[in-house]
Amino acid sequence: MFSCRKMSVDPELAGVQVEEVTAAGAVQLGEGPHWIDSEQALYWVDLLAGVLHRLHPASGKHTSTTPPGKKSLGFVVPVFRQPHHFVVGLGLDVALLRWDGETQCAIERVLGSVHATPGSLRFNDGKADPQGRLWAGTMSTAIDKGVDPQPEIGSLYSLEESGVKKHVDYVGISNGLAWRDAIMYYIDSSAGRVDAFDLEPASGQLSGRRCVFDLQKNGVPGVPDGMTIDSVGNLWVACFDGAQVICVDPERGALLRRIPIPAKQVTSVCWGGRLLDELFVTTAAVKAETGKVAAGRLYRVTGLGANGLLNDQERARKHEIHLTGANDDVLKVGQRSSSSEEEERDECAERNYGVRRAVWRCERALSGIALIP
Repeated sequence: MFSCRKMSVDPELAGVQVEEVTAAGAVQLGEGPHWIDSEQALYWVDLLAGVLHRLHPASGKHTSTTPPGKKSLGFVVPVFRQPHHFVVGLGLDVALLRWDGETQCAIERVLGSVHATPGSLRFNDGKADPQGRLWAGTMSTAIDKGVDPQPEIGSLYSLEESGVKKHVDYVGISNGLAWRDAIMYYIDSSAGRVDAFDLEPASGQLSGRRCVFDLQKNGVPGVPDGMTIDSVGNLWVACFDGAQVICVDPERGALLRRIPIPAKQVTSVCWGGRLLDELFVTTAAVKAETGKVAAGRLYRVTGLGANGLLNDQERARKHEIHLTGANDDVLKVGQRSSSSEEEERDECAERNYGVRRAVWRCERALSGIALIP
């Protein structure tokens, strides 16, 4: 088992345990956690340092690598059926990275780039939707330097077969993404709220933007950062400068739970573990948090009575799990189907979920095409 340090939690949260994953050490700006179920491993980034981390909780083994180029590393998304390959946000480049989790990594190619004044913008959060379409947003780099950022100069993009499409502009700090059915949830941290869009799955067209949860109006300190969704559709939102993760029902706009985290700057969350019932939480050690013991650490929260969604790419490799549903994969624990593993893998390949198209779409449509902010 991996090394961890148990932390105290609110007595009202009976059964909930928050643990510091000491094997992972501390980072400057932890972000972008992603659980790869076939490896039973967690990947995340130290965004400003440009370092990619991997943790195998069962063995406690932690490794890391620094992609060449000395750029910020905004997100990491695994590629379907291409082991050890990831789509990453390097500065303002979307790149295909190869890393086996042990040796030095390599950038195989740049798939696309945002053109902007050098040093003015960078990619922040990014994920793939249930159709395998990559979404990634930009933000000002001024905040990284400790100065007030230029307001709302970022944008949210998707990568389509036909090229690059900008969906949202006038973004302050592009952050959390999550999907359920034909709804996309999105966080611009500067706005202090979680928004929802209606998403047309085939085209990726967004419409009907509305606020589903406003932190300030609900008395929640801090600003919303990264987020994930559970199997019943509730959102779990990291609160930067709020020292907590909150659980929100987006349909009712209701605050369901608060999970205190020892670090003030809570940055992102994702589900992991064998049953996807463990919430991994990344934090930062920037500004006032620098030097504080709890800052920049990785945390694991158990006993929540909730579980996450499994990327469909992992379905054929997880024998005890059968997945159904038309969203980013509803997790059900039960009997495996009667088909063989190979048949399941073929069936999985026919479906349009997960992130399996993230690279072939980019290679076919985005090579040499620049994103225009």
